[in-house]
Amino acid sequence: MEPKLETYPLQDWRVFGRNTFPPPFKVAFTLAQEARVVHVVQGQSELYTANQRVTLGPGDTLIMKVDNFVNSWQKGEEDRYCQVIVFELSAPLLHHLYGQQWPSWFSPQGHASIQAMEKVEASPVLNGYFTQLCTYLDHPGTLTEDMIALKAKELVSLLAQAQLGGVVPKIFGDLFTTRDYEFESVIQQHLYEPLSLEDLAFLTGLSLSSFKRKFAARYGSSPTKYMITKRLEKAHLLLETSAMRITEIAYACGFSEVGHFSKTFRSHYQLAPTEVRKRSDASE
Repeated sequence: MEPKLETYPLQDWRVFGRNTFPPPFKVAFTLAQEARVVHVVQGQSELYTANQRVTLGPGDTLIMKVDNFVNSWQKGEEDRYCQVIVFELSAPLLHHLYGQQWPSWFSPQGHASIQAMEKVEASPVLNGYFTQLCTYLDHPGTLTEDMIALKAKELVSLLAQAQLGGVVPKIFGDLFTTRDYEFESVIQQHLYEPLSLEDLAFLTGLSLSSFKRKFAARYGSSPTKYMITKRLEKAHLLLETSAMRITEIAYACGFSEVGHFSKTFRSHYQLAPTEVRKRSDASE
């Protein structure tokens, strides 16, 4: 199917939209001047920041504050398409919506530990909101500017009020506050994820060439050599100590293709993964 993007503006701001597209699909993007609320209608995704990975599926809702993100939509057996509803929240839009009635949960609170993205706990009320919104999206003529403003404020209120004692009101207070990450912590967080060097460079906020130079200075090795070695060491350990299937081990160690994993493993150890597994079984 062809990708389809429907957007609904209020004056000069694009407030929300519905995006439908075929998987697999991977995109790296920066939220610099806006935050987002994302609701998954259909599809499966792995979403990464510098120090997080969140798995998303149908019915999940996520709040994303300013940061760098890599989003990888997976092709499932039954997923012919992915569909998401995305609200784009900028500070000028929120000031326009609320005017002098500025909610207390939008006041900066200095929560340095707040993550760049937080999955929202599902509830019948929140599910009902998105079900109703889909009905409006199916009949776009009903979405006047007044209705667009109303639906945006309704969502924000539902998210904030649903978890007053939790992290959602806190993340609202820090929507537009950037966070600094330690270079090594980003590498170790995603060492066994199926991310490319370009993805890791993006998450650290560096160009690919700068990333490679900084990596070599910190680790005394090229990123490719270091990461492959670490992934193979973990795979070797799992082959010896776990009952995981070889396919599962390959994916758990950051390899996206089993054939590539087997070839790389054999080149490094002069043994196939199956041979290591047989030796381990024979020694028991």
